[in-house]
Amino acid sequence: MRSVRPSRKSPMPTLSSLLAVICPLALALFLGGCSSLLPSSDTSTQAPWRSFDEALRMFNSITPAKTTVADLKAMGIDPFAQDNIAILNYADLIRRFAVPGTNSMADLDVGLVQCVAARQECQGYEIDQRESHKDHIGNFWLDFFKFRQVVRTSGWRFTATIVIHRDVVVYKVWSGQPATREVEDVRNPLGPAQGIGLGDLPSIR
Repeated sequence: MRSVRPSRKSPMPTLSSLLAVICPLALALFLGGCSSLLPSSDTSTQAPWRSFDEALRMFNSITPAKTTVADLKAMGIDPFAQDNIAILNYADLIRRFAVPGTNSMADLDVGLVQCVAARQECQGYEIDQRESHKDHIGNFWLDFFKFRQVVRTSGWRFTATIVIHRDVVVYKVWSGQPATREVEDVRNPLGPAQGIGLGDLPSIR
């Protein structure tokens, strides 16, 4: 008869071996989730356009000597209905476009010169739209205790000036940045105690 050898049972995992596997996994999940707890902020001006491309596209649709104030309103460019659109009078336009140190506008666009010469019948719209988003990136705990805070800022800026003479656009100009991006890296070796001076410490008697 063949002898039957008893089968070997695999050893039961010990508590220490289980903890050796579970703890690193739990720590990795915890630290990975902490990145979502880092603060962020958004700053934007309420204006007709939601992006730089949209702003430039709408601006290019404005045609001097053709687009009217009613057309601008249809585009959402109305200082009486839309926030952050400034109304400029003829004196504001002179200060903005005249040669520095003088009031000469002889070399400027004919439509702009004729508009300013009409004085009270001339006005301008100025739109200055900015949008920025700030994200704290990097290690959550270093950021939380202020040992190291890395902040990434991104956004865009668009500024437009539209000159109107007798309810018709006669001149337009724009400037801006399609994309802005910067990273600020602040390191505090003492963490939350970095800004505490000797005068802030309790006296020992």
